[in-house]
This record gives sequence, C-alpha cells and structure tokens, in this order.
Amino acid sequence: MEERGTVASLKGRLLLWLGPIVASGMIRALRRLLRFSYVNDGVVRGLHREGRPYVHGFYHDQLLMMTYSYLGQNHGRQLAVLSSRHRDGEYVSRTLERFGHLMVRGSTGRGGAAGLKEMIRHLRAGRDAAFATDGPRGPRHHVQIGVIEAARLGRAPVVPVAFATSKKKLFDPGMPSKSRCRRRTPYSSMVSRSAFLPTPIGKPWRRSAGSCSRPSTA
Repeated sequence: MEERGTVASLKGRLLLWLGPIVASGMIRALRRLLRFSYVNDGVVRGLHREGRPYVHGFYHDQLLMMTYSYLGQNHGRQLAVLSSRHRDGEYVSRTLERFGHLMVRGSTGRGGAAGLKEMIRHLRAGRDAAFATDGPRGPRHHVQIGVIEAARLGRAPVVPVAFATSKKKLFDPGMPSKSRCRRRTPYSSMVSRSAFLPTPIGKPWRRSAGSCSRPSTA
C-alpha cells in the first residue's frame, strides 16, 4: 500500500509539472490557427495608456483563450488572475503563469476572502485584475459578488470581455469530396469584445440570444 501511494504521488507530481507545459503549448498552437479581431479594444487600450487599473471580467467557460484578450503587456502592465485552490485550479495557475500572469489562489469554496483581499491589493497597487465572474461553481453566466466588491474596494472599473468564433466554411457544392472537411479557409476567426462599466453593477450578466458569430460593434 505504501509503495502504491508513493507511485501515485510521483505520478501526480509528474502530471502537475507536465500538464501546464502541454496545455500552454496547445493554447499557443491554437492561437496560431486563429485570426483574431478585437471589438471596442480602445476601451482597455485607453486605460493602459492612462495607467489606470481595471477588472478584466470574463465567464468561466471562456477561459481557454482569455489570456490573448489581455493587451496590457504591450504597455508594461501585468495581470493578476484569481484561481481556485482546488487541484484543477493548480493546473490553471501553472499554465497561466507561463504566459506571464500573476496568480492569486482563492474561490467561493476555499480561501475566498484571502484571495479577494489580495486581488484588491493588486488593484490598489496599480495592477489589473482578472476574474471568472461566474466562478467555478456557477450558476453559469451569473456574476458573483466577489468581482463587484473587488472593483468597488479597489476603485477600478469593470471591463467585461467575451469571445465569439466564426465557423470554418465547408467545401463548395460540387467539389469532389464526400467528407465535410472544413477546408475552404485555413483559419477560423475569433473576436474579443470589450465593454466599459465605469461603475460596478450587481445585476446578473447573461449571454445575449443569438448565434456565436462575429458580434456587431456596440
């Protein structure tokens, strides 16, 4: 039993070391296969030029490519990201650290108060702060109070950020292929959309109805 426990422990440590390396590599590879467009990015670029910190708010299910929606590195800024203290949060933290982000550990279930205080300290120190606004436990696409309190106490605006992707086009009718291989265009496109909330609000955010196509400019 002791030997099995040792093997399991070594396996867990190996996965914890190797997993973020593989995950960050896959994210970078996926980024190279996408064409990015930014909508309303002047919102955050203006804040960066002024040196004003802000809360980078996004939904939990849009975490995968969210690191590329942050534009502060071009202005010498750094992003603090709140991540849970559970094991999956450890994988997320180590992965995002490979993109240069500061990681703060805490969630609604474990270490929430300590994590929130640290995020507020980062905001007051002039750094930007990122929250998965609906949290790991949900309800899905309903903003939790923590991000609102962090913005209020950190004296920073909330900038909701969202992604939408276009579908890759199929072969033209009549082309000699029976497969539905999406080949007409080598890339699909992704949109990062930002909005500016000068005053944090407490109402739930919901995804608007409609398809996940390129959003129109607000």
